[in-house]
Amino acid sequence: MRELIDACSLCGYCDGICPKGVRNIEIVLHLRRELNGQVAPSKPATGAVVPGCTIRERAPHLVPSIVDFLKRIGRPTEIADGCCGALDVEAGRATPARAKAGVVCDPVCFGQHDADYLGALALARPEMFDFGTNFYYFAPHRLINGDHARWYPVFDGLRRRTGCEMNLDMNRLARATSAGSINVRDLRAAVARLLKHSKADRVITCSPADYLAFREFSGRETRYVTECLK
Repeated sequence: MRELIDACSLCGYCDGICPKGVRNIEIVLHLRRELNGQVAPSKPATGAVVPGCTIRERAPHLVPSIVDFLKRIGRPTEIADGCCGALDVEAGRATPARAKAGVVCDPVCFGQHDADYLGALALARPEMFDFGTNFYYFAPHRLINGDHARWYPVFDGLRRRTGCEMNLDMNRLARATSAGSINVRDLRAAVARLLKHSKADRVITCSPADYLAFREFSGRETRYVTECLK
């Protein structure tokens, strides 16, 4: 039973298409906590900028471009220390807790914070970026599948303005690599599936874990969104 429950990547696709409105992610997280026994509330990081564990531990080279962008739009740039607790929540080792922050850079951390999302701030200012003419934008599936009405227009707006390719299917939900989940599966196969019919030369995203997955397995130039600043 544990193996099946832990296999869920929490991508939110099942929640988005369920005709009965079943909240499968909530059920999975509850079951994970039940299997782990007594768990304590998480302790989200607070601060002007919450980069997330993926950036802090695996992609710190992204911080200068993030800070540069936030300075240009007049936002505070102090980087928060420590983990926000999102990974413990997803593993069932902690219960969710909310905290105030300025900007969150990773969709995995967004559920722990009342804050602005870096990707949305960037796509609201497309004139500041050089995305190129032939690119694939990987939209964070967790956001779109979790709150379609709020997040779909943010990313579809970029697709309409630029004609870029994107991981949105006919149901208007986002397909995932699952790179940001606690149980990472075959990323090479997932990246190949997402790019199977793509003719784009460049992959761009505002999801740090997926950025690393595409950079390693796509064979194409891959950039985190703030790396495209003019």
